[in-house]
Amino acid sequence: MPAALITGTFNPPHMGHVKLIKAAIEKRDHVVVIVLAQPHDRVSAPDRAKALAQDCIAEGVTESNMTIVHGYESTPYEPENPAVAQSNARVIQAHLRHTPPVDMLVTSEANGESFANMLGLHHFSFDIDRTQVPVSSTQIRADLVGNWHLLGPGSRELLSIRAVFVGAESTGTTTTTLAVQAALIARGANFRQTNWIREYGRDLTMRKKEQAEAMGLSEYAVPWTPTDFVEIAVVQQQLEDVAARTGGPVVCCDTDVFATLIWERRYLGAKTSLPMPANSQNRIYFVTQPEGVPFVQDKIRDSENLRESMTEEFEDELISTGRAWAALDGSVETRVELALAAIDVAIAQAFDFHIAQ
Repeated sequence: MPAALITGTFNPPHMGHVKLIKAAIEKRDHVVVIVLAQPHDRVSAPDRAKALAQDCIAEGVTESNMTIVHGYESTPYEPENPAVAQSNARVIQAHLRHTPPVDMLVTSEANGESFANMLGLHHFSFDIDRTQVPVSSTQIRADLVGNWHLLGPGSRELLSIRAVFVGAESTGTTTTTLAVQAALIARGANFRQTNWIREYGRDLTMRKKEQAEAMGLSEYAVPWTPTDFVEIAVVQQQLEDVAARTGGPVVCCDTDVFATLIWERRYLGAKTSLPMPANSQNRIYFVTQPEGVPFVQDKIRDSENLRESMTEEFEDELISTGRAWAALDGSVETRVELALAAIDVAIAQAFDFHIAQ
C-alpha cells in the first residue's frame, strides 16, 4: 500500500505534529514526512527532522513506520499565493522521487484539499480546528517558553538553554547552580520543570576514595586514568540530555563535557582522551571566581593552591574555543542575579526564530 504524506516546516516540531503523524499511520501504515526549511533559519532542517523523529518514537510510533527526509527551499512562505504554492509543490514532488510512493496527503490546514489536488494526491483532513493539541508552530514561535509543555522530548533537547557553571574547586559552583535552579523554578509555569545536573566526576571521585580505603591505601592512591574521564564525559552528557528531554526551557548544569576535558588535563597532563565538544548556540557558561570565597575542604578536594590558575585555564579555554561566558563574583545573591540576567538574554536570542514560517 502506498504511504501517506505529511510536509511542512516543523519550525519547531511540536506534539500536534506527532498527532498528525500518528493519524497518517492509521490511514496508511507508513508515512513519509518532508521537513523543509529556509537556508537561513535558526534551526536547521536536519535538526528539526531528528527532533521530530525522537518526539514520535517517545509517543510510541515505530521507527519503521516513518520515512523522514529533510531539505531546503527558497520559496517564500505565502501559502495563499498560487505561484508560491505551485513552487512548493514542485519542491515536494522532487523530494518524493527519493521516498517510498505516496497516495494521500494528510494535513491540518484549511488549504489541504487544494494542495493535495496540486500534488495529485487524495487528502485526509485531521483536527483542522486544533482541538487535540490546541497550538500551531506560529503560536509556539511567538511564546516558546509559555508553550514549552507542548514540545516533545526531542524538541526540548534541541531547543533548551544549557546554563553551565564551571570553576575551580570550592568556588561556589554547585551552590550557585542550585540557587539559579531554585530561582528559575520560583518563576512558575514551565520553569517549574527546571532540572539540575550534578557533577558525575564527584561520584567517581568518592568511588575511588572508597576503593583506596577498602585496600588500606592513602586517600589519593587509586590513580586517575583516561578511561575514567571518558566515563565521566559520557555519563555527564547522558545526564544532561535526559534532563533536557524531561525538563523546562533551561537546564542548570554543574559542569559539562567541556569542563571535564579541562579537569582531565589537570590530572593527566596536556593530552585529553576525548576531542573538544563542538560549541552550541544554546549553551552559556558561567565561571565562578575564587576571590572572597573561603576554601572548604570536603575530604575529596586537593587543589586549594590552584584555584586562581584553574580559573584562568577555564577562561582561556572558553575564549580560545569561542564559547559565550560570564564571570560570577561576589555573594551568592549577586551571582544568581547576574546569571539570571544572562540566561534571560540567551532565552530571548535563542528563541527568536526570526522567519515566521
